[in-house]
Amino acid sequence: MNSYLAPTAASLGNDLRLICDRLRRDGWRAIQLSAAMPGTRPRELGASARRDLAATLRRTELVPAGMDLWIPQEHFLDPSTIDRAVASFEAACGLAADLGITTLSITLPGSDQLDGEIREVVDSSSVKHGVLIADHRIPSPETEDVESAGLDPAACFSVDRDPIEVVLELAGRLVAPRLSDLVSTGLRGIPGDIGGRLDIQAYRAAVDTVAADRHVVLDLRQVTSPWEGMRIARSAWRAAGPGGG
Repeated sequence: MNSYLAPTAASLGNDLRLICDRLRRDGWRAIQLSAAMPGTRPRELGASARRDLAATLRRTELVPAGMDLWIPQEHFLDPSTIDRAVASFEAACGLAADLGITTLSITLPGSDQLDGEIREVVDSSSVKHGVLIADHRIPSPETEDVESAGLDPAACFSVDRDPIEVVLELAGRLVAPRLSDLVSTGLRGIPGDIGGRLDIQAYRAAVDTVAADRHVVLDLRQVTSPWEGMRIARSAWRAAGPGGG
């Protein structure tokens, strides 16, 4: 599989067709979808709308690298929100399967917190739809149960973890690597821009070592000028190593 940077669509506006058209014109080859943005909310998409969405991706020659589902962890623990959280998860798995997406990025509570029955429902839905759960909890002794993981460098920096070390710690469990950065103010920044903390060359080498066949999600959440930021990040990523982008 050719691996490409996949910008987070939800950071680029509300009209997915326009976003896809612009990405194609700008030479992008992959996209990271979100189960929460207009045009990709599972509960709003019937069979015809799903076919239209798939057709848009084919027309613009964009590979759907994965799907984000950022449900707060506590929603899987609070009796008043558990049912809705699980239903959202199952619906996202179904949409991902319909679009040929095999990885769903989410942050789940630890197995010591999550009710066993809920965990079983989550796991069975994942298996049923052929979708890997990319759990974005930062590795620790409490996350040894995570079989497939995602990784966000900015989130690592926010808890004083070195994302390069985390990549190597996850090794073969890493199925959804992301490209992001944190600046000295504690805010998310543009990877490759001035003031960032990420050593992109070392990070890319680590990702290429353990997850060379995976698309890398260009995480643009909270970035002020995402379209300009994408160009800076892509240039930095290309300069850091051969291939994709």
